[in-house]
Amino acid sequence: MMRKLAVTISLLLLVASSPPPIQEQKWTHFTSRDEMTGEVSAYATSPRTAPTRRMDFPYADVRGWLAFGSNGKSEWAYIGFTEAPNLTNTSPQSGGYSTFSARVRWDDEMQYMRMTQEWGSRFLNFQSDKEAIEKMIAANTVLVELRWYGSESVYFQFSLNGSASAIANARAAVRDE
Repeated sequence: MMRKLAVTISLLLLVASSPPPIQEQKWTHFTSRDEMTGEVSAYATSPRTAPTRRMDFPYADVRGWLAFGSNGKSEWAYIGFTEAPNLTNTSPQSGGYSTFSARVRWDDEMQYMRMTQEWGSRFLNFQSDKEAIEKMIAANTVLVELRWYGSESVYFQFSLNGSASAIANARAAVRDE
């Protein structure tokens, strides 16, 4: 009897201490107004995600997100991070930024895409915005490989579930301004 009670209590404690099931986060959209010019920009962003393998200190807690931006005149695609990426395969350019190629896999299609990073920035910009945006809308997932200092190849996988709707809403937000 005592053994059954102990097993029952152990099971109850295990269930009570189990984390709740993870709910898949969705893409979101929002607007931002430049206080100096009054210009409105709209953005669509994926949920934040960790790299597929945890990086060592000081990058162990880095998270990234895939994003779309528009000001009604132009559109751009980029990847944001909680800390500035310290990449090893970049070419410094005059003007305060670096360029590099990254392997990017949209669903099952792998390609090299050119990107830029302003020095010290937390953002990596796709040089071919239109192509990246089209793929963000059409694909289900994207896997990006970055050559991060001290970690060699680091992979971030982003869900594109809901990206088409969030991008459409962001486009509508700047069109309606």
